Amino acid sequence: MWAIYSPENFPKRDEDNNEWVDYKGACGMTIILRAHQWTELESFYKHTYFESWLQGDGNTREAVVTGKQVAERLAGDFRLRGIRCADLDRITPEGKAVLEKEAEADNLKFRRMFVLRFEQQFRTKMQGGPGRWVPNQYEQECYDILQLRPPDVVQHNQPQVQTQAPVIVQPDPEMIQQLVAQQVEAKLTELGLSK
Repeated sequence: MWAIYSPENFPKRDEDNNEWVDYKGACGMTIILRAHQWTELESFYKHTYFESWLQGDGNTREAVVTGKQVAERLAGDFRLRGIRCADLDRITPEGKAVLEKEAEADNLKFRRMFVLRFEQQFRTKMQGGPGRWVPNQYEQECYDILQLRPPDVVQHNQPQVQTQAPVIVQPDPEMIQQLVAQQVEAKLTELGLSK
């Protein structure tokens, strides 16, 4: 049985559990992939499609694609993202482990590419060109997984953490009495009422 390994979830979900449009599909099939898991595919899939979008006459065709075709196509099209495929009936556990390790390494390289792309846009924006100040949700996920921080200007929106308690100076009562006495004496002298 053919299966696909992915180092990240497809489709993606945001904080409100809404799906993004980042689905992965091949040969007319959309496959739901879970991070760090092998997703087994069916032996074959039926795919219905229009013969020609230009004619618009509604003629449809059916095609049968195998799980192997879907797996090989996904692993080829999205190899840089770390997607791999294998026939689970024929691969050894050591072979699976090697594929998983390669997939994870390629995925980290792919995420690093997204971080570099955002930072280039950030630098362009700082110089007055078109760009962005804030990374999008996937780029932020890449920063988190790679344990990096976005550029500093982005951090200004986050609350500052105070590291030390403020120092409170207690006034000296004797010193205050002396100062008040000096001020009163100066005012009395100014008014000509001094003793």
